[in-house]
Amino acid sequence: MKHPPLFPTYPISTLQDLVEEVATRYRDKVALATKEKGAYHTTSYLQLKARVLELSAGLAALGTRDGDLVALIGENTTEWALSYLAIVSSGRVVVPVDRDLRPGEIRHILEFSEVDTVLCSGRFVDDMVALRARTGRPCRVVSLEKEAGRGDHSFSELLERGHEGLEGESGYRPPEVGPETLAAIIFTSGTMGSSKAVMLTHGNLASNIIATSKFVSIRNDDRCLSVLPLHHTYECTCGFLTGLYQGASIYHAENLRRIPENLAEIRVTVVLGVPLLFETMYRRIEKGIREKGERKFRIAKTVASLTERFGLNIRRRLFKPVHDRLGGNLRLLITGGAAMNPEVSSGFRDLGIQCIQGYGMTEASPLIAVNREANPKDSSVGMPVPGVEARIIEGEIAVRGPSVMLGYYKNRQATAETIEDGWLLTGDLGHIDEDGFLYVSGRKKSVIVTPNGKNVYPEELEAQLNESRFIAESLVWGGPSADPALTEVQAIIVPDVEALDEEFGASEYDDERIEKAIAAEVKQVNRVLANYKRIRKFSVRHEEFEKTTTRKIKRYLYTGALEPL
Repeated sequence: MKHPPLFPTYPISTLQDLVEEVATRYRDKVALATKEKGAYHTTSYLQLKARVLELSAGLAALGTRDGDLVALIGENTTEWALSYLAIVSSGRVVVPVDRDLRPGEIRHILEFSEVDTVLCSGRFVDDMVALRARTGRPCRVVSLEKEAGRGDHSFSELLERGHEGLEGESGYRPPEVGPETLAAIIFTSGTMGSSKAVMLTHGNLASNIIATSKFVSIRNDDRCLSVLPLHHTYECTCGFLTGLYQGASIYHAENLRRIPENLAEIRVTVVLGVPLLFETMYRRIEKGIREKGERKFRIAKTVASLTERFGLNIRRRLFKPVHDRLGGNLRLLITGGAAMNPEVSSGFRDLGIQCIQGYGMTEASPLIAVNREANPKDSSVGMPVPGVEARIIEGEIAVRGPSVMLGYYKNRQATAETIEDGWLLTGDLGHIDEDGFLYVSGRKKSVIVTPNGKNVYPEELEAQLNESRFIAESLVWGGPSADPALTEVQAIIVPDVEALDEEFGASEYDDERIEKAIAAEVKQVNRVLANYKRIRKFSVRHEEFEKTTTRKIKRYLYTGALEPL
């Protein structure tokens, strides 16, 4: 297979370089935008550099020093983004905290990392002040709200103090940081006892930004919608930092419910998301297609394919009503965090919207591999990005390169178990094809080993179950028995109520009918599976699974919690 040329990039070795470079290159273009009181308030690239410098000086005025750890908690906003850049570009270490964690989990992270300053949105201020009183640690609390009154300081006050601190010949000047300087400590998802704190350097993040940009073009006229939480490395590096590097305008979504409205009002061109988000979008599009007639859709697809043979792409015109509902300009969807249904990727492409899948993990800053727009393989997570090597060690994907983490904070044993001879052991099983494309078959720890020694990968079966219009989501596991001899493939299934309403009528079905409908879908999936992979039992769950912020099911909460049918 012939691979397309790499996109051009420019050198940076730190996030401090990033702030300097983007201000010079993109100047008055919109860098960040957050909706306030019904309107989007924008920050240009030149303003971004000025605010970051003021915030850095403001932190110094509070008494924070180079190398100090600063926690950052809150919603996706311009204030969060500017604070992140100010912390890391002034030699301090940012500790982004999941805003959806329970108070006890947040307390664990702050105490374990021993942060001395917390920047947080208004709803966390009282909790942070109370935590300080309970622990007795001298921790400053800065509110990301613009108005003063809560916490020790407000965002506006930090800017003002920083502005004053920059004046004069003896004013504040940020220290130089190098590629080896620690930039971020990021806690992976998990319970308080099992979560690990990943240490990423400036060089880790800068190399990943450049590698991503060589494979994926986010143009400087693009408008990106920031949907996933910024504390997560996927959104932070691949969306926020890479978007800035390439000169895009990054708009923060109000919330998940408002995404359709935000797409339309901003006329978004690029969205970074997880499979569940895009599959939900596509199901709604499919429903509209069914209502208007699938025959017309098939004819339009045929016409589009025929015209492309002559170098014409008329998909956007043929499917204009769909594009109009998505803002009219959407051109690229980038998905990661879990396996994407190949039919959804190709379905969006049929409509004239490119959809590509990538793969990564926090320990790799995070992107490891991604498909290219010019030659995607929808069943693959793409090719390793430039500078990253991948190989398979006893079935497990291992990678090495400049984006691999420094190690786990305060956990040498876990570091030694995860990095061997420079190779990061991902914990994912997979293979690489003859064209160099990487495939992920499942998590090493979630593999079901049947009594006859066969390996069954839950993710593979879940992907097939989730193709059913009556199934919203599913979890496949080896059953509740602790005896390996009694292991069997079982599933917990959440039905799609909207699809059932459409099929049977909202008041025309009960639990028995739901089970019969789901049983028929399971039977259909089993017909195409090898005997050892077939789902032997299932249970129906009427609430969606609890998930991490990147929409991965927290498997440990459910495996063993239910008695299957």
